[in-house]
Amino acid sequence: MLRGSPANIANPDDAKAGTNVPAAAGMPRRATVPRTRRLLALGMSRPRLIIAGASGVVGRHLAALASERYDVTVLTRRTDGPFPRDVTPVAWRPDAVRAGDQEALSRLTSVLDGAAALVNLAGASISDGRLGRAHVDRLIASRVDSTTTLVTAMRRCRRPPAVLVQGSATGIYGQKGDDLVDETAAVDESFVLAPVARAWEAAAAPANAVTRTCVLRIGVVLAPDAPAWQQLLLPVRLGVGGRFGNGEQWWSWIDADDLARAALHLIDDDSCRGVFNAVAPEPVRQEALGRAMARRLRRPFWFGMPAWLLRLALGRLADAALLQSARVVPTRLLESGFTFERASLDAMIDRLLPPR
Repeated sequence: MLRGSPANIANPDDAKAGTNVPAAAGMPRRATVPRTRRLLALGMSRPRLIIAGASGVVGRHLAALASERYDVTVLTRRTDGPFPRDVTPVAWRPDAVRAGDQEALSRLTSVLDGAAALVNLAGASISDGRLGRAHVDRLIASRVDSTTTLVTAMRRCRRPPAVLVQGSATGIYGQKGDDLVDETAAVDESFVLAPVARAWEAAAAPANAVTRTCVLRIGVVLAPDAPAWQQLLLPVRLGVGGRFGNGEQWWSWIDADDLARAALHLIDDDSCRGVFNAVAPEPVRQEALGRAMARRLRRPFWFGMPAWLLRLALGRLADAALLQSARVVPTRLLESGFTFERASLDAMIDRLLPPR
C-alpha cells in the first residue's frame, strides 16, 4: 500500500507533451497489434519478460497474466520457494553494486541481455514498521540498491531490455486535498514517503540512456489476495468498520489485474515513456469505500478512528497509508489508449465482494 514520493525519472515535460500525444477529438486511436503477438504469428520464439519484486501482489498478478504471452523470469533471493510452473526463478543479489560483487553483476547481465522487457517492483514493504527514521532508511536502501544493480547490469548488456517499467507510488504527490492530480502535479516535499519515491525513481533515471523507460506511480492495489484489501476488510466483516479521521480523504486505487494489464500495455506500445499514474479513473473517499463494503456485507459502519488515535497506534504509517488525500487520475494511461476493466468502485466491489 505504498503511496510513495517524487523524483522524475524522465523529463517532467514528458508528462505534458512527450511522445504520447492523444488522438484528436473524435478520432479513434490507431489499433496496434502487440509486438509479442506479431512475433508469435511469425513463428518466432516467445519473448522474455523479467520481473524483479515478483513476490508481492503486483508481481504475482503480473507474472500470471504475462505468462500467457511471455517466457517469464522472476529475480529472487531464493529459488527454492513456491513458484508457478510457467515462471522461471533466477537468483540474484539486489545489492551487488554496493557490495562490489562483480560475479553477481555478470550473472545478472547475462539474464537481462536480449529480454523484451524488465519490470522493477523490488523493495522492502512499508507495512513492516512505523516509518521511523530507521524504517524509512531501510525502504530507501532496498529500492536504491536493487534499482542501481538492475540499471548497472542493463548498461552492460549488448542488447539491453527493450523497455524498463519502473515501479513508484502515488504517495509522491503527498497531501493534495480535493485537487485533481495528474502526472504534471507538483511533488509534496514534506510528505513522509517523499524521500522513498524520489530516491527510487532517481535510481532508475540512468536507464533512459539505454532503453525506453516508463514509471508507474501506483495507488492502493486491490485484489482478494492484496494485503491492503484484507486489512480494510477485516474490521468491516467484524462489524467495527468506520471512518479513518474525517473519512473525507481521497484514495486512488487500482485493481491488481488492471495494473498488470497497464504494465503490459506500456511494454507493447513503443510510444509510451515517462511517468504514468497507475490508478483507476474514479478515486473514492475513504468513507464512501467503507460504506460500500459495509452495505454489501450487511454490516454497520460506525466505529470511527480519529486521526490522533491512528497516529498513536501506527506512527507516521497512519499518514502515509490511511490519512493521505490525493485525488490522482490516470490521465496519460487513458490518453495512450488503455482501457480499464474495473474503472468504478461498483465494479471493484462486485469483484471483491460478489453479490450473494
